[in-house]
Amino acid sequence: MLIMSVSTMFGSFVFWFDIRRYVGGPVKHFYQYQATIKSIITLLIPQIATQIYTSLDKPILGLFQNSTQVAYYDNSQRISNMVLGVVTSISLVIMPKMAGEGKKEQRVILKKSLEATVMLGTLFAVIIMANTKEFVPFFFGHKFIPMTPLMFFFALTIVMIPTGGVFANQFALANHRDQDYAIPVIVGAVLEVVLSYFLDRLYGATGAMIAILITEFIVLILRLWIVRDGYDFKYSFKEIPKYLLIALIVLMVGMLIPQLVSSAFFNMAIKSIVMFILYFALMFLFKLDFNQDIIMLVKKLFTRG
Repeated sequence: MLIMSVSTMFGSFVFWFDIRRYVGGPVKHFYQYQATIKSIITLLIPQIATQIYTSLDKPILGLFQNSTQVAYYDNSQRISNMVLGVVTSISLVIMPKMAGEGKKEQRVILKKSLEATVMLGTLFAVIIMANTKEFVPFFFGHKFIPMTPLMFFFALTIVMIPTGGVFANQFALANHRDQDYAIPVIVGAVLEVVLSYFLDRLYGATGAMIAILITEFIVLILRLWIVRDGYDFKYSFKEIPKYLLIALIVLMVGMLIPQLVSSAFFNMAIKSIVMFILYFALMFLFKLDFNQDIIMLVKKLFTRG
């Protein structure tokens, strides 16, 4: 506990040494506590709520099931959580830019960011889904084979969580809609605890997974609905069905690819590369708007090189 908390504290503390260069020295009443206390509390509550339904799921499962079920559940989440860190970083990077733009520019940025998030989310999700049968016994051992379907369906969170994050972090926070940011997370925390209490007892790790998926889906819908007055749904989601169709086609192809080599590792690598190429080939076949951004990005990379 000390290693995790103290290292995080010092990691954040070092930024204070250099902050004077950017904001100047402290002055009298430089921090308007009374003016910002409402926003502080509004943003603090969802952080606590997030910790509730992302940290209490395993202890609740452990109350009703043995350590084997907890191990299946915990390990089935790990790969998805690693990928989530990559996909959700888009929202963290784009949010400051959204905050500094007008509504017209925000409209375009939101659409591009949503498409980039869905593209990466669905791409990583289907690659993980197609490789679960080989991945689990190869990395975890044959005793963990029962967690294969858990890992398969947990990959759906790679799409749902970052998509909701686009409207929570990039839109709600960027436009000072703190309550709209907080409400879905608080509802999700309560819902996840209630669902886990009933489903974990009956279905073990599978019930815990169902509770998380239902919670994340409800949170996603709430995040889209609660800020519906601030964005054009038809414009932003115009091409999202195409990405979902592409993901479905790529997943079907990935599931049908036979074992080409004896090595499970190289077989997963080959399958992932084939699915990666097929996904982008279908993107250009469907003539998506985001293709132009990809072309510009590739040109910039080659120009820099």
